[in-house]
Amino acid sequence: MTVLPKPLYDEVRAALQDAGRQDLARQLVPFRPRKALTSGQAAELLGVSSPNTVKNWLEAGQFRGAYQTAGGHWRFPVEEVEAVKARLDALAERNRRGDLAPPDQDDEEDGPPLL
Repeated sequence: MTVLPKPLYDEVRAALQDAGRQDLARQLVPFRPRKALTSGQAAELLGVSSPNTVKNWLEAGQFRGAYQTAGGHWRFPVEEVEAVKARLDALAERNRRGDLAPPDQDDEEDGPPLL
């Protein structure tokens, strides 16, 4: 779901209503501010040393709800950063246990897991 900034939300809603599409106008989700982190704060929470790592993960699609401020700075929804952290922690736990087989690999296959 895409959440629109308030000015754009108002404009799109008005355009839909003017076009007689009240059904679609009612389905729009208004902007609701939520806690967001800077790339540095996200890096700290994730335990990585550089905000650039977070930006690289952003480019790889890890933070679909991230957005840029009017000044061009990225903000990362705290819920999404926490979800990525949970996935990293789960992977670290699997690594600690030696369970490195890809999730879709059959358990019955012989040989070492492929990574």
